[in-house]
Amino acid sequence: MSSPLKIAAVQAEPVWWDLQGGVAKVISLIKEAAANGADLIGFPESFIPGYPGTIWTGGFDPDFLVQFQKNCLDVQSEEFNKIRRAARDAKIWVVLGFTEVSGYSMYGALVFINDQGQVVLHRRKIKPTGQERTIWGDGPADSLQSVVDGPKGFKIGGLNCWENLQPLLRFHHYSLGCQVHVAAWPYLCSYNDPKIYPQFVGEMQTIATRLAALEGQMYAICATQIITPQNYELCRVQDTLWSPPSGGGFAAIYGPDGAKLTPDIDPGKECILYADVDHDAIRMAKLAADPIGHYSRPDLLSLNVGSASSPKNPATLVRSAIVTDYTLTSRIPPLED
Repeated sequence: MSSPLKIAAVQAEPVWWDLQGGVAKVISLIKEAAANGADLIGFPESFIPGYPGTIWTGGFDPDFLVQFQKNCLDVQSEEFNKIRRAARDAKIWVVLGFTEVSGYSMYGALVFINDQGQVVLHRRKIKPTGQERTIWGDGPADSLQSVVDGPKGFKIGGLNCWENLQPLLRFHHYSLGCQVHVAAWPYLCSYNDPKIYPQFVGEMQTIATRLAALEGQMYAICATQIITPQNYELCRVQDTLWSPPSGGGFAAIYGPDGAKLTPDIDPGKECILYADVDHDAIRMAKLAADPIGHYSRPDLLSLNVGSASSPKNPATLVRSAIVTDYTLTSRIPPLED
């Protein structure tokens, strides 16, 4: 029987548009979580170099975007290797959301680093949301691989932001056997401003994360950014709906029955939330309704997946050749030192 797993959810402000500062903050949070006994830490979407909320507030801004891109993270860089070494030295698994730069292109990325500093999965957001499509490219088909074998016998997985609102992608994610899910989010607004479009408030993203936990009978780490008023101008969101006076955070950890396992927190406070998880709670939740097992009807409904992944669930069909070399991950060499 495997021992309990301690997981951690980050709620923190990025070091806006500062690659070196962002790497240093990620390493600091890794060390803090490890010192508190965590086996796995989940970070928000685009934590390096920060989520560019300004893209939702006006037109194309090349001056800002050039500066933004220059501070994005390349997975073949020394900055990235510093994060990998930090995970190795702290002996903790890391799921990091960041804006990846590859050549002159950018992507919303999520990378899984094990406690030896090795990258076990690198995926990109398969479809950027709304205005994100003006700056981020689409993730390739191999980014449908969203789950890996993780620490202490748990399968861990993750999706970026509104990927958690894509029903077919969620079902595929469940079919890969995810038991601990990282939902990586930016900062968002709250209901205290009547001008806010309801889809873009933190409460709605909380619903999405909690639904994934309940629907997939898995633990869900909800990791979010915050923004403080002194950085509104720097982030070019002053006097817009992307300058939430509350801070915009909504981090939490949910159990496989949908229950919230962490206390309510100030949406403007930096913190790391923790929870101990075990396999029996997942087994218990799946007794009533396992959507990829006894609560499915593959003879009536199935998902056709055009990817290289190979789920065993009969309700998930694969229509492309099966390969085990996932292109994005294979681009990252082993950590040698």
